[in-house]
Amino acid sequence: MVHWALVIGVAANLWLTEEGGYIHQWFGYALVALIVIRICWGFIGPWSARWKSFWPTLSRLKQALRGCNNTPEQAGITHTPLGAVMMLVLLGLLLGLGLTGYMMEETDRFWGVGWVEETHEFMANAILFLVPLHVFGAVLESIKQRDNLITGMLHGYRRRHTSNHHDAQS
Repeated sequence: MVHWALVIGVAANLWLTEEGGYIHQWFGYALVALIVIRICWGFIGPWSARWKSFWPTLSRLKQALRGCNNTPEQAGITHTPLGAVMMLVLLGLLLGLGLTGYMMEETDRFWGVGWVEETHEFMANAILFLVPLHVFGAVLESIKQRDNLITGMLHGYRRRHTSNHHDAQS
C-alpha cells in the first residue's frame, strides 16, 4: 500500500497543493517517511519485497534486455530488472525532492538559492515524464505475463504466482 500512498501524495503535491505552502511541505515530508518505510521493508519484509529479490544487477539487466525470463512461466512475483530500475529512479527522485524541498523551506542557507529551486523543479518534471513510462511498463508486463499487475497492486494478490525457492529461505 506504500505504492498507492506515494501515488496519492505525489498527485496531491503536484496538482492540489500550493507550491511551497504548508500542506505541500507536509505532504513532501510524509512521502519521504513512506520511502524510508519502503527502504526498511526491503530488508525485513517478505522475499518478494526484499531488495535482494529484485535488485537490478548487471546480469539480471542483460537477461531482461535479451528477453530472457519474460514468459509467464518464468515470471516471478516481484519487480522485473527494468521495473526495479524504474522504481529506484522514482524513489531517488522523490527523496531528492524531499531533500531540496527541505533545503529551500527549512534552512536559511538555501532559501531562494536558484540551483536548489531548479533542481527541485527538474526532479518534479522528471517524475511527470517517468510516471507514464512506469504505467506503460506495468501494462506491457501485465500483457506479457498474462496477469493484471495493476489489480494485483490494489488488492495485494497475484493471479499467477510461480513457486519461488527463496520463499522458504526468508
